[in-house]
Amino acid sequence: MYDIQKNIELNKTLNRFHKLRLYSINGYNNLLPMSVFKKNPNKYQQIQLNTSFHYNAIIMDIDKADLLTEWNHRGLPTPSIQTVNNHNNKAHLVWLLNVPIYKEHKHAVDYYKAIVNSIKKLIGADIAYQNHQTKNFLNLELYRVTYNDVAYDLGDFRNFIIKDIPKNMYDDELDYLVAGSRHIHLFEKLRRYGYSVSTESNLKYMLTKRAEYINETFDSPIRIKYIVNSIYNFCSINQDRFKNKNRKRIMKFKKIHHLSKEDFYKEVKQRQSQSAARTTSIKKLKTSIKLKIAIATLQRHKKELTYKHISNQSRTSISTVRRNLKLINVFIQKSHGFIRSIRLIVHRAKRTCTPASLEDHSFQYNQVSVDKFISNLSPPT
Repeated sequence: MYDIQKNIELNKTLNRFHKLRLYSINGYNNLLPMSVFKKNPNKYQQIQLNTSFHYNAIIMDIDKADLLTEWNHRGLPTPSIQTVNNHNNKAHLVWLLNVPIYKEHKHAVDYYKAIVNSIKKLIGADIAYQNHQTKNFLNLELYRVTYNDVAYDLGDFRNFIIKDIPKNMYDDELDYLVAGSRHIHLFEKLRRYGYSVSTESNLKYMLTKRAEYINETFDSPIRIKYIVNSIYNFCSINQDRFKNKNRKRIMKFKKIHHLSKEDFYKEVKQRQSQSAARTTSIKKLKTSIKLKIAIATLQRHKKELTYKHISNQSRTSISTVRRNLKLINVFIQKSHGFIRSIRLIVHRAKRTCTPASLEDHSFQYNQVSVDKFISNLSPPT
């Protein structure tokens, strides 16, 4: 057992994970229980702290030894973990977060990214690092670790945000299969660009230029030829399968061209009316399906078919049940048969029907016939 595992703030962060994705010294990734990782930490080279759903830490990649203390000169809070490679002196700085940042919360994520991008610029960290995984600070055979048992809130970094950094200057959202791989970094960014321009006649030229631009951001450039060819071949074969931004919508409305102002508003009003009718039809169909299932369930459990029971079972309001009484009557009549199409029943049903009271004339399954139930319905008082 290593002393570093006894620290409170570190354990608070690690205990958020039931399982953790780890990267071995040979580059293989493993999704293992936290208890297994803690028992055998020296088997793994990297640990994934930021997941596809949460940010649990701010991670900086320092490639030059003389920049390792730059955070101190800039007045930044002391990193929770400083992990230095014994062989090349490259390091990771990690600031653990008290509360994980859920990636669905857009404003919190924007705030987090502004802090990360600002720190990268302030301390000279690698701007292309994905801020996803970090060196395994429990592997004391491979790394030198300095630990400060403190976790932080984003507000602790508020004064270090640089306002003139573009919002999307750095792309730190890519999930890598191999830790710190420039090839995968290039492939992931280039393929997404390729999908968007797959129908262009000079596709290969555009891919090559974009790949050269991305490659220039690496400290040590890589060969891009095979990655470009791979993406080009795939995009060429599958260009018709990618999402077409100019495709017709569900209503198949064409773009409005060369209409006067009066005709334009008239056309728009007509389209809005058609869309509203379609939306109403969809809602009616969904409500009918809920009612059908509710009636079948009540009959199967031999319960009375009252407004209240149908409303509770279908999770709709009583007024909704009253408005759809005609459909309910059809479903009751067809309860022993086979309804070919609920859509057809809804289409043929009248939009309005005379409401009736199911409270006073409830349907007792196997005791009163369906015909008698329908004929005995009376309007509410």
